[in-house]
This record gives sequence, C-alpha cells and structure tokens, in this order.
Amino acid sequence: MDPRRQSPVFRRSASLAVVAALCFGAVRLPPAAAQEQPQEEVDLESLIGSAVSLANQKYPEIEDAIKRFRNGDIDGAREYLELARQKTPKLPPTEVTLAKLFFMARNGNAARQLLEQAAVTYPDDPESYLLVADRAFAEGRTMEADALFEKSVGIVAKYDENEKRKRNFDIRLLAGQAAVLERRQNWNEALDLLRKWTELDPESVTARQRLGAALFRTDKASEAFEEFSKARQINAQSAHPYVLLGQLYTQQGDLEKARKAFEQAYAEDKESDQTAQVFAEWLLRQNELDKAQQVATAMRQRAPESVTALLLDGVISRMRGDLKAAEDALMKVLSIDPSNVAATNFLALVLADSDKVADQEKALSYAQINAQRFPNQSQPNITLAWVLYRLNRPADGGKILQRGVQAGNLNADSAYLVARILMQQEQKENAQKVLEQVLQQAGDGMFIYRRDAEELLKQLQAP
Repeated sequence: MDPRRQSPVFRRSASLAVVAALCFGAVRLPPAAAQEQPQEEVDLESLIGSAVSLANQKYPEIEDAIKRFRNGDIDGAREYLELARQKTPKLPPTEVTLAKLFFMARNGNAARQLLEQAAVTYPDDPESYLLVADRAFAEGRTMEADALFEKSVGIVAKYDENEKRKRNFDIRLLAGQAAVLERRQNWNEALDLLRKWTELDPESVTARQRLGAALFRTDKASEAFEEFSKARQINAQSAHPYVLLGQLYTQQGDLEKARKAFEQAYAEDKESDQTAQVFAEWLLRQNELDKAQQVATAMRQRAPESVTALLLDGVISRMRGDLKAAEDALMKVLSIDPSNVAATNFLALVLADSDKVADQEKALSYAQINAQRFPNQSQPNITLAWVLYRLNRPADGGKILQRGVQAGNLNADSAYLVARILMQQEQKENAQKVLEQVLQQAGDGMFIYRRDAEELLKQLQAP
C-alpha cells in the first residue's frame, strides 16, 4: 500500500473541508428552489414569451442572439438583441433579456450586473426588480425579496407600455408577495393575494394549488380540496387533489389523515406513475417497505419499461438490503436511458456497498461518469469520494471530498456519506455532528440512507 495514503497530510486535506462545512453551514439541506440544477434550456417562450405573442410570429434576431450566447459571443448576442428591440419595441430592454440568458446559464453575477444597469437606464420598467426579487427569494433571502417586491409595486402600477408584459408583472408581483407571506406563515394575508392571482389568471394551476395550500393552513380543508380539484381539471397531469391533501396532512403531523388521503388518491389514480410514485415514497418515509414494494411492483407490471418504476424499485430494493435487485433495476434503467443521472449515481452507490472489489471497481467507473459531467456539483463528487474511500484510496478520495463539500447544497444522502468517510478517518465527533444535523434537517423528506444514518448515530452516541 502506498504509504502516502495513510499520511496525516492527506487525511487532513479531506477533514478540513468537512470541518469548514460544519462551521460555515455547507452541510445544510437547501430549500428546493436553491438546489443546484443544470443549465436551463433557452428558447423563445422562456426568453420573450411574456412580452410578445409567438403565434405565427418569427423573431430571427432573438434566435441569432441565443445562438451567439451559446457560443460564448456575448457582444454578438447583445447586438442581435438590440436589433430585435429596434424592430419590436415591445420587447424587454436588452439588458433584461441578456440577464435572463445569464440566469439560464447559471451565471447570476453577470445577470445581476446587467439588471443593476437596467434599473438605472429604464427606471420605469419593473422587470429588473422582479427578476432580482425572484432570485433572492429562491436563494432564501426573504427580507431582500420582500423589499424588492415592495419597491416594484409602484413601478408595476404605473407601467403601461406593453399590455402583455403589464399582466405578467401583475401576476409575478402577486405571486412573489404571496410567497413571502407564505414563507412567514402569514396565511390570511397570503390568501388575499392568492385569490387576486386566481382572479387575474384563473387557468393557473400553480395559483390554484397555492391558494388551496393557504386555505388548508387556515383550517379550510374542504375549500382547499376544491382548489386542488380545479387545478387538476385545468391540467390532468397536475398532482391528484388527495395527494396534495396527504402531503399537507403529513406536514401537519396528522399521519392518519395523510394515510387516508394517499390511499384514496392511489385507489382513484393507480394507473398514474406520478400518483403511485408519490404514494410509494410516502410509504418509504413511514418505513413501510413491504407496502411500498407492492406499489412499485404494480407499476413495473403495468409498464415494464417505465424508468420511474424501475428507479423506484431500485431505491426500495436498496432500502430493503437487496443489493442484487437494486443493481438489476438500475441496470435496466441505463439500458433504456444510458444518460440517466440518478440511475448512474445510485448504481455507483449500490455497487460500492458490495464487499467485492470487482463491484467496487465498477462503482468507480459509474461515479466518474457523473463527476466528469457535473464537476461543480456536490452529489456526484461526494459519491465519487465515497467510492474511492471504499477502494482504500483516501488520498484521491480526500481531494474529491473537499471539492464536493465546498460546492455546498449537500442532500441528505450525500451528507450521510460524508459522515461515513469521517468515520473511516476516525473523526467520530465530526461524524456525529453531521448525522445529527442531517437527521434534524431532513425532516420527513426522502432520505434513502435514513435508517443507516439513525443506526450509525446510535452507535456513536452509545457510552
């Protein structure tokens, strides 16, 4: 064995990142909106659909701007956006549209600089404020978002240059201000704004669902169900009304009513993969693995090639300790969808749990695929680090671990793996801190390694 692998220098390089994460909060489960995501797909609808009609209309300059931007030609993209606005003055200011492109490319700093400029150059255009407010809210900066939405009120009220943009601003302002109140649990005040939103946009599924949730929070479950039902009438692919009730009862801690709601949803809609998956995942969170397996098996029997069903089957098999069944299900996913990120990552973890070195070597190849595709994201790097530690390569694993933890936004399962690595480094105190934190923050969310984490924490807490 390479003596460097046991060197305190390499052990310290891994542990420093984790200790820093504990001190500065990197091992913190982020809100859903702040989860690290791949770049968004850029198209005309997402870029200018809220400003102009796209029906039977062509905007070649915008399409050319998108192409230039994708190719890294920012100046060229700006020029084409300027040309487009000269031809169609109803389009947003160039800085605003270019900022949207940067947001979609996950370059928030560049986007915000452009929006600062737009706010000065176009003080009567509210979109720069609304975009920054939306971003602040998504990243958990509620006070900043609240102030920016409040700043937008007067500007939106006076705006009259484009009727379609005006309506869009009115909706975004209502949605944003309501979101602030919802986060602060000011449900009655949120209700007023959400009702105005549904009046302005009665076909919005999101508005109906959020109004329903606020009604539920004010002890109006029957009215909430009506709004959820209206949402599904608008879009049959939206969540089943009883699923939404089940989720709300679960958050409230009333598991008996939650169970009845989920069972009713499944009874009415068991042909839907979406409803079946949510029900199965709820059962998993209640540690009812056998019932969850029944739901997953029914999904696979109905649609043997369903990636959703296969992934769910793989997760349940792993939680039941059946690594071979989990491997088979995940391999089937990759035979159907070779680039499936979730299956690749989870298969690496399943194979890494094997006691066979050959399986661990296969795990390494799968882990490396995702880490190469997403080098700046935490989960692929943490998975790769764990596989390397399983292969007794702590020097290599430590470097990857540091990169993964520094990326931030660890999910619950990745944080558990960090604790396992700390255990291998004989850092039991830090491992215990990570486990206590992740189990507290995970709440009733999906956490594949929950039972493993609880058992490990009990061992560490034992005298």
